[in-house]
Amino acid sequence: MREPPTAGASKDMWRRWLRDRQMQVDPGTAETLVTSLHRFIESVDVTWNDRVGGAPPLGNGLILFYRAMPQELSLDGLADALGWQRFAVTRTPPDGSLTLHPAVGAMEQHRFGFPQPIADAFELQPRHIALALVPGMAFDRTGTRLGHGAGYFDELLARLPADRPRIGISRRELIFDRLPSEAHDVPMTHLATEDGVVAVEPDGGQ
Repeated sequence: MREPPTAGASKDMWRRWLRDRQMQVDPGTAETLVTSLHRFIESVDVTWNDRVGGAPPLGNGLILFYRAMPQELSLDGLADALGWQRFAVTRTPPDGSLTLHPAVGAMEQHRFGFPQPIADAFELQPRHIALALVPGMAFDRTGTRLGHGAGYFDELLARLPADRPRIGISRRELIFDRLPSEAHDVPMTHLATEDGVVAVEPDGGQ
């Protein structure tokens, strides 16, 4: 198998390399990752309970997540465990930015094959999100995310309050020392793999 692109390679070069080595997601890997995320979110809940009392109410502490494409790790098991009412998902409009909606309610098929809220679904605002679980083709140890190139999720992340945790979801083999980044990229605060959830160090732990 070819080695990863060298230092200085473009995002497009990285995307081509990653697409060439895409593989079927192992359900066991997703299950292990979901268990780690469940434990992490429970620890966040404890902190929330200590500060304000009670679990985050619907619309004031939602977890943003995604409905997986075939090559992505599915987080549906996490919603099953915590309750789907605690989650928000995105909708891709015919034009413009991603919109935010409750994960419960009527769904339709996205053109990439996963369910998304219907056009007239109740719309949430970025301030309603307490924590974001973020998909990506790959991540690096400094928190840089490499998406598919459309820019939808980067724009959405930029609209979330800056103090919200942003957790990049990935298999361990897709975490690299350094990926190309640009000024508009919004870094992750944590990375979640089958090995657990860890806080990002800005220098990559060097």
